[in-house]
Amino acid sequence: MSEQATITLLGAAGEVTGSCTLLDTPCGRVVVDFGLFQGSPEQEHRNLQVPEIDWPHVDGVIVTHAHVDHCGRLGMLPRLRCAAPIFATPPTADLLPRVLRSSASLQVLRHEEWRNGTTPIARVIDPPPEPGTNSKASSSEPPILYDAHDAMLAAETICPVEYNVWREIKPGLRFRFHDASHIIGSASVEVAFILNGKDKKVLFSGDLGPARSPLLRARELLPDVDVVLMESTNGARNFSASSSSADALRDVVKRVALRGGKILAPTFALGRAQTLLLRLADLSRSNQLHEMNVYLDSPMAIRASELCRRYPALLEPTLRSAVEAGNDPLHFAGLQHLFNRRQSLKLTKSAQLGIILAGSGFCDAGPVLHHLAALVADSRNALVFAGHQIVGLLGHSLLHHAKLIELKEGMFEVNAERVHLEGLSGHADQGDLVGWIGAREGGTPRVILNHGEQASRVSLSAAIQSALGLETELPDFMKNIRV
Repeated sequence: MSEQATITLLGAAGEVTGSCTLLDTPCGRVVVDFGLFQGSPEQEHRNLQVPEIDWPHVDGVIVTHAHVDHCGRLGMLPRLRCAAPIFATPPTADLLPRVLRSSASLQVLRHEEWRNGTTPIARVIDPPPEPGTNSKASSSEPPILYDAHDAMLAAETICPVEYNVWREIKPGLRFRFHDASHIIGSASVEVAFILNGKDKKVLFSGDLGPARSPLLRARELLPDVDVVLMESTNGARNFSASSSSADALRDVVKRVALRGGKILAPTFALGRAQTLLLRLADLSRSNQLHEMNVYLDSPMAIRASELCRRYPALLEPTLRSAVEAGNDPLHFAGLQHLFNRRQSLKLTKSAQLGIILAGSGFCDAGPVLHHLAALVADSRNALVFAGHQIVGLLGHSLLHHAKLIELKEGMFEVNAERVHLEGLSGHADQGDLVGWIGAREGGTPRVILNHGEQASRVSLSAAIQSALGLETELPDFMKNIRV
């Protein structure tokens, strides 16, 4: 431990994955998030480069939410001899064991497939990809970071902490969660400690949701703190209103139904799946699904939807009232849950019109791949994207430019219609981010931008300076920042 206080970005510095930040203070040492690097095989191998932290002497690990780019390396902690408690909000604490088990299983499966020569193919053929950016195009051995036993050991150290309740980690070192409205259970983290006899407060924004979420209650105001580490995923973008995306979804459903096709929505299980279900429920209740069934092909998404009913206080007020009255706003006539691969494969052979929500949202693994093989070449069908896509993965290419792709089942021309529902993003856009930092409770904090591509950080920095007159910092990976 230092007699000074320092912050070190050990991931998500000038990029959007691998979130991990060390806060080292005279009162104790805290790690905020420990997520996976995602993207190309080269990016995934960065997960083997363990941050140079004195892990056995970490006093607490705080998790902002259950997306794997923020929590996916927690299963490594037992092997690193880190026995510190993992603090999370109650919904995140519910999700984390399942997320870690799933991640461990996927790592082992990918390694076995590589060893047996059965690695799923998911890559772009035309136009030819840039070197190092094609999903599943590498022959390198996929890493196994931890196994199911490690995941279980890590899960045993998870400690649920309610929102807005100060929790002491050590004398002089405490934290509390603020609702970030990104996904169910997501939080910003305010850490307070003593430095040179004075109170200091640092806030880690985590992933921030939009100012008005159709699913979740409004995010909380930025409290009065000394330093803010702020995400910038969409720092260079401003989206249309959520209502415009709802209209776009309604329109594509109508178009596809009229031409006798199907819709495939590559879906992130935590967040986007629930927002899409909410919009589809609205269409169902207004008789605008055109007799198309909806298939949720993701056990994790099913679990996250259950949590929305379990924690109604975290929902948008109208939805909260519906749940408290005994209704389920995410369920509607024609919705079917698929729990296993057999059910999923059976669906690919069905001639019935339908809307399929399947993972992974990046189109790099999971049931979405065999659904793509069945649907992508038919111009009657549509691919609907409702989340951020990482450069280097198949989903990004399908959304933007892919003409010919290769999957396990063969080569396929991309003839399906492509639709991007930007307004359903779970990340705040530039205007929302500027609004969040501008509506703070008081004081003028030092602002550090992370969790965004460099162009997004630069654009958001300029927007904050122009609108609020605040200077921002854009530190590099591994740089120590004195508080």
